[in-house]
Amino acid sequence: MKKLFALLLALTVLGGCFGACAEEEKGVYALMTIPYDLFYQAETTGGQYDSVTSATCMKTRMMEYVGGSFHFMPDGREITGVIFPVYAESEALLASYGGTEVTDETSVTITVTDGGREITTTYTGRDALFESFPFSYYRLSEAPAVYKVMSWDCTFGPMQGPVIELDGAVRLVSDPYAQVCLSVEGVEDVLSELQVNAAVLAGRDGTRVGMKHLGNIWLKTFFGFNLDSDVYALLRGKDIESVELYTLEAKYVIAAGDGVTID
Repeated sequence: MKKLFALLLALTVLGGCFGACAEEEKGVYALMTIPYDLFYQAETTGGQYDSVTSATCMKTRMMEYVGGSFHFMPDGREITGVIFPVYAESEALLASYGGTEVTDETSVTITVTDGGREITTTYTGRDALFESFPFSYYRLSEAPAVYKVMSWDCTFGPMQGPVIELDGAVRLVSDPYAQVCLSVEGVEDVLSELQVNAAVLAGRDGTRVGMKHLGNIWLKTFFGFNLDSDVYALLRGKDIESVELYTLEAKYVIAAGDGVTID
């Protein structure tokens, strides 16, 4: 009887250990601040995506202009990347990137001057990621609609989640601030309540180039760039097939139709 009791006790303890180990290895979903270069690595066909610098240091810190992005310098001198959901296979992987955990108690206060008015906004909880260091994260209690899978080699896979085609139009327009500017029309109702966390221009030949907040993404539906800078030279002479908008709900795709060629 004593041997049987000892065996049962040992199995109970061992089972508890296995249960704890399984719990430790449970996957984790989180919102994370991802630098542009790492976010776009799996979504585009090449090139380096640096931070966006700002001369005024104001719009970089205003969510109504650059929602879906993040910066970590309090003076707002640059936008660093994208806020996007991720999946980590374990707590250890989530922590290995060295980011700071943001909780519901976290807050950050930002003061800007807009149109001569001083505006102070306090961002709390997940919104505090707006001004956080790279790889900072906010744990999600359930699986998000879209996410990227984190890897141990500091890479993020392509977006997982729904892809929705929108009936809209893409056309070339003139703009004094960019050599090339594309306008996406007819999708305002869908995007009115959404943030555009990232965007990709897809060429018919397979070329894919990412857009950055403020530098290229303007008011969700305008995309401007200069062909002589950064990765945008890859678009020279290309026929644009579609514009892809990455949100926290889905990736929305708007077909460009014929006649959208980047000269």
